Amino acid sequence: MAASKQGRRNFSFGSIYQRRPGGRWTIDFRGPSGRVQQVIKWAATRQEAEEALRKAILQAFLGEDKGERITFDKLSEMYVRDWARVNKKSWKTDVGFLKGMKAFFKGRFADTITSQDLEQFKAKKKSEVRLSSVNRYLSILSKLFNCGISWGFLKSNPCKGVKKFSEQSFRRTRVLSREEESRLMTAAGPEYLKSMILIFTNTGLRRKELFQLTWTESVDFKRRRLFIKETKTNKSRYVPMNELVVQELEGLYRTRKDDGLVFRNEETGKAFVDVRKAFYGACRRAGIENLLLLDLRRTFATRLLEAGADVISAKELLGHSSLSVTQIYTMTDSKRKLEAVELLVLKRQPAGDNLVTRSNGLLVNNVFSVN
Repeated sequence: MAASKQGRRNFSFGSIYQRRPGGRWTIDFRGPSGRVQQVIKWAATRQEAEEALRKAILQAFLGEDKGERITFDKLSEMYVRDWARVNKKSWKTDVGFLKGMKAFFKGRFADTITSQDLEQFKAKKKSEVRLSSVNRYLSILSKLFNCGISWGFLKSNPCKGVKKFSEQSFRRTRVLSREEESRLMTAAGPEYLKSMILIFTNTGLRRKELFQLTWTESVDFKRRRLFIKETKTNKSRYVPMNELVVQELEGLYRTRKDDGLVFRNEETGKAFVDVRKAFYGACRRAGIENLLLLDLRRTFATRLLEAGADVISAKELLGHSSLSVTQIYTMTDSKRKLEAVELLVLKRQPAGDNLVTRSNGLLVNNVFSVN
């Protein structure tokens, strides 16, 4: 083997080279049908380029035209670098999930992974993590393989036909009751936490959306709305402020000396990163169990529907990408469901009939009184 001044490494059976330092490796050899020059996208080192050259020669002379092959590890790296980091704000979470996948598929070429392999992976993860996390693994795998198809490495997605677990089996339904809300507000120590709880339950904002609110760009007292720029779906939206939110924010604004962040961490001087520790401490003091900070967002969505709002409005206020996501967040209680079926009675009653008496005291007509 010899190396030329241009960086080309020649072997008896072919050569590899980079057109520029740090660039992608190219393999070069003469096959049965003539000269072959091919850029190896996944080869990051000289050793990997040499391996690609040997495999390409074997495939060419054995008559197996499978094109460029890529390992699962390399496809995962390309997925993070070329797709996830570009298109997902939560790409770092995907990196964490990919660690478990790489351990399971270590050393495998991506085109050798079958639906049966994925079923075995699903069964293994089912014994280790929550079902919702198993579904997350499968979603990332499906997107990863679709990227492999788009980039010319794969011909099909082995995730096709691999079913996720039913969301009904693990869907969280916890919402904050009005009585619990009163106790929580009393037990919340820092004033900023009380304000956050009130705004969470009356706007449905995500944590990061609330933490990034600024007086100049986000809060419009004149139009009584919040402008949410940084969102999970990369789409900005406006969220109306009801009277409770307006009064709370007006009170906060009067105590501020600048027009920066609405909520500033006094210890760091920057935006809050997380308030779950303070929140769970307040829950313990209030005697409230099994309540997550995210449940306040679900509480907002559920109360919207209980007040008579339509699911389309709830979707837009929550900033969801689809109605199916909104339906996961919204949990109507048994009273609301009973009121819904009583509407059928309303259609059948003759004029003058006392619907309230016939409905065991439920004020069904109130459903229509909310705008």
